[in-house]
Amino acid sequence: MQRFEIRDEDGEVQFFQDAPAGNPFSYVGIFSIANAGREILDVDTSQDEIHGSGQKPAHLIYYFDPTPAGLVPFLPPLVGVDGFAHLSAGVALSRTFDAGFFQFSVLLDFNVAAHRIEIMPDQIAFSAFPPRGRDKSGPSPASGGIALYSNHDSGSPKAALRIVPGHLVAWWQSLNPIEKPATSQLVTILAAWAPASLKPADNAPEGVQMVYFDWNNLWLQIQVDGHTGWIKGTSSFRTIGLEMANAQH
Repeated sequence: MQRFEIRDEDGEVQFFQDAPAGNPFSYVGIFSIANAGREILDVDTSQDEIHGSGQKPAHLIYYFDPTPAGLVPFLPPLVGVDGFAHLSAGVALSRTFDAGFFQFSVLLDFNVAAHRIEIMPDQIAFSAFPPRGRDKSGPSPASGGIALYSNHDSGSPKAALRIVPGHLVAWWQSLNPIEKPATSQLVTILAAWAPASLKPADNAPEGVQMVYFDWNNLWLQIQVDGHTGWIKGTSSFRTIGLEMANAQH
């Protein structure tokens, strides 16, 4: 497909996009999203490659507000969005990152007043998930000391804790509260956090953005035998029994 158009009921073109010469669209999908009593149009596109680079792109997604005056785009168009979160205030976009030791999801907000897509403010914690294929709890041979901070800030109050071999590492989403762990030493992964921002996307047309996070300032919230706090650094992650997998960010 070399060109696609979105038309209103009167046949007037509300939005169109032309593909670069010799690189047609391989996919175009138009969807409707309910958002706090309003509607948002989601236009998902893909091409075989970007501008002759030979690299296959991620899906490029445009979002629109269908107003009485016509379609108003939410800027920027995005790549790398992989889900939605339904909140009390409406729907949010989500971007899940593989941080090697674990996964976590950042939420993006539709700012209807400014027609902007923004990283949702005041996210003091991100949903944390186990790496793919490691969603079961289990004992770990790891041991050592960790610093447990009261917040994801190296200047916040901290306490020293000792992790002993045989403790059980559990993800709060997979931990059955009815089951009593056999071990007295339990480490529960609660949440994650890292500075996140929207930046120009690699291998995408000008103006397209995606969510990035600061790999060097990645925190994990855990609970150890009733003590809850934040840890950071690969040494601490390994001490509680997490293993590094291939990370993509």
